[in-house]
This record gives sequence, C-alpha cells and structure tokens, in this order.
Amino acid sequence: MAYTNFSIETDADGIALITWDMPGKSMNVIDLTVMDELDALIDAVAGDDKITGAVITSGKDTFSGGADLTMLEGLLRDYHAQRAKDPEAAARLLFDGSRRLSQIFRKLETSGKPFVAAINGTCMGGATELALACHARIAAEGDVFKMALPEVKVGLFPGAGGTQRVMRMADAQQGLQFLLQGRTLNADKAKGLKLVDATAPAKKLVAEARKMLKTGVDPVKPWDKKGFKLPNGPIY
Repeated sequence: MAYTNFSIETDADGIALITWDMPGKSMNVIDLTVMDELDALIDAVAGDDKITGAVITSGKDTFSGGADLTMLEGLLRDYHAQRAKDPEAAARLLFDGSRRLSQIFRKLETSGKPFVAAINGTCMGGATELALACHARIAAEGDVFKMALPEVKVGLFPGAGGTQRVMRMADAQQGLQFLLQGRTLNADKAKGLKLVDATAPAKKLVAEARKMLKTGVDPVKPWDKKGFKLPNGPIY
C-alpha cells in the first residue's frame, strides 16, 4: 500500500521506522486519512515475519498536535442527517465512528509486535494516546518536549484510551490531575509519571529507540497479562 502521511523503512535488524510527515501541514494531526493509513501500517507490521518491531516518529520538528476536532463535527453532521431516516443506523454510525481511533490504538497494543514512540516534540491529545498505546516511549530532552491530554480545556475528555492507560501507568493522584486539569508535562515530569520510559537528545531519539527494541521491549502490556492489578487500586 502507498502511504500519503507516513513512510516505512525496515533495516537489516528487522526494525521498521514509521515516519509521520503529513504533506502541506506544519504539524501532524490525526484525521480520517491518518487513521486509515495507521490501521493499515499496523497490519503490515504485524503481518510481516521479517519485522521484529517498529519505531514511530515524526518527520517534522514536533510530533503531533493530536486529533483534528472537525472530525467530531463531521460525525455529528452525518448523525443528524441520517437520524430522521433511520435513528438506529445513525446512532450506530456515530458510535462506531467515535470509537474507531481507540480500536486502532488497541490493535497496535495487541498486535504482537513491539512499538516504540520516539517523541521529538509537542505531543498532544490523540497523539499522546498513540504514544501510550505503544509498548515504550522515548522523549526528546529539553524544552521542545510537551505532552498533554488537553481535551478537558475544550469541554471534552480523552476518547482514544488515554483515560485507561494513564491510570494503569501513573500514580493515581498525579494521573487524575494530569487528566482532569489537562496538565502539560515536560520530559522529566512525563518520565517521573511513568508515561515515558527514557529521554534522549532529539537527534538521537530514533537510534535510542532502535536500541531499546534490540535490547528487548515486551510486546504485551502489563494489563494484558494474567494477575495485573491497578497500581493504586480500582479507580471509578
């Protein structure tokens, strides 16, 4: 398959480098075309025996600003247009569309191949949820790195698995503050919260991510293993 928003190259060690670089945009965003291509890329990595793992990074100066919120407007327009004709079908369309990104990230998480996010700058909203779905994360050192789930500031809540993964990875109190206040984290704070595993200079991110994969990254998340318990007990 030919990709517009991504490129993929596999090295001699079987590590695929997936570079996200949307043409004509100053920043990568998640739209319907990105979702389609990411879905196909996960299948391509999972289905290729020669690929041992994958690194996801950005070809731009920053990682991603997150999801294009006009997608939600489009979903609602389609829902209202069809509701009068077939309310049940309209509701199903809205439900399936609103959870698709979450399903794609879950497919990545359970693909059987380890993915490492090499985050070279701003990582917001759905892009943070993409990074959390990966099996390891390495962040750029210094002020260039910013990670947040800021949806609450526009009256929304993270809808692609961020609420679930944060509370399985971070301290409960800090995790809740991160979610409910839409806090922005620098690299050190994100590492302290256990939302990233390591930091490195921006120019060395991909090399360090490859090194992580060669050393060994578990392709099965802790919460997909028998006996897993939330770090701080149940959160409701």
